[in-house]
Amino acid sequence: MTKILIPSLLSVALAASLLTLAPLTLASPESRWTLGASIQRALEVAPEIKAANAAIGKQQGKLEQAGAWPNPSVSVQVDETLGLESSSGGYNVTQLEISQPIPMGRLKHQRTQAEAEVASAQALFRQQRLALEYKVAQRLHILQFAQAKLQLAKKRLQQAHRFQHTGSNHDPLIRYLTPLETMRLNIVLQSAKQTADMAEGQFDEAAASFKSLLRLPLENKIALVALTPVTAIESFSVMEKSMQQHPSLQAYKQAVAASQAGVAVARAQRFSDPTLSLFRTEEYIANRRQQSTGVMLSVQVPLWNKNNGRVTQARFAVHQAQAELKMQQRNLRTRLHKSHLHLGHLIKQAEHYRKHLLKPAQHVFSLTRKGFKAGELYILTLIDANNTYFDVRARYLELLQQAWLELAAVRMSAGISLLDNNAPDFGMNMGGVK
Repeated sequence: MTKILIPSLLSVALAASLLTLAPLTLASPESRWTLGASIQRALEVAPEIKAANAAIGKQQGKLEQAGAWPNPSVSVQVDETLGLESSSGGYNVTQLEISQPIPMGRLKHQRTQAEAEVASAQALFRQQRLALEYKVAQRLHILQFAQAKLQLAKKRLQQAHRFQHTGSNHDPLIRYLTPLETMRLNIVLQSAKQTADMAEGQFDEAAASFKSLLRLPLENKIALVALTPVTAIESFSVMEKSMQQHPSLQAYKQAVAASQAGVAVARAQRFSDPTLSLFRTEEYIANRRQQSTGVMLSVQVPLWNKNNGRVTQARFAVHQAQAELKMQQRNLRTRLHKSHLHLGHLIKQAEHYRKHLLKPAQHVFSLTRKGFKAGELYILTLIDANNTYFDVRARYLELLQQAWLELAAVRMSAGISLLDNNAPDFGMNMGGVK
């Protein structure tokens, strides 16, 4: 006889407490990794963040240097002129000169340009952090999907084992299974085993990728919040408004400001800085040594080279930066609109799947097992109901994963960081951040 038990219904609304765990620096064995905890961990260990932070320090050093005056130069002339004229011989200091280049307005423009470059580096730091958040979200949601698929595959295998003839005297089934039916049920069992083995391998690979990103010990087990439906989404207008403060746009805007300041710098650097020199000489006049002091101003004469090419280059750099800013605005808005639209479709599709496919498939599967047990239905009907039910559940999990990945893409395009206090409220979709 074959024992048939009704499998439990897939829960689509898991406990909210799993999504509202406080962010952790390193989750303890009994804790579950949420999206917020994963992001915070990645920000602490990711070399990309350290590189972006170092880029800010580099630009701050450039800012410090931008306001520095050129160093003065000192020249000393020693010769035997005085000794020859006085017939005393020997060498004497005949001239001492101190020269100081004077930057005429150049430092102010250099400092303005350097300040814009520091602001650009800071915006790029936020952009790098946002990109890391997106990467963590991708790895986490892929791992959540792999975990859910593994759990489903184990339930499918467990159900396939229940279909097998156990030979127990306590078997409640009264119908006789023919050898052909037994062979077909064995095919169902072997197929379920293959599915479970494949799901376990995919989970191990996804877990290794996730642990590697967060620099967690690869041999340690990992606990995750379960994959749940995306139930809320902000309007496109709210997302588009947030996009205006996107870190990448801020970086491009600062690049425009830096290039505009670069035009003024290029104009100020068309000619060399004028040099003011103070000198003191000693000469032999009227049969005696006499000292004299003077001031000299050296200015470059723009006779052959006016360095207009440098100014032209700086002007076109402004045009290039402005065009790149507009391209980035266009691309971000396009990606945001596409992701937001797709996310809305996925949410509706998942809800439709849950109501009109998942629940009916479970009901049909339950009735089919009862009918088969009573001898009213054939084995092929049972196998078809079994495959339909588990395939529908697998497709539903895939829709949930796609929705979470698309939500992460929406946040990326809108420039929304889950760790910012002013982030839009996604409710349960914050993945444990709030």
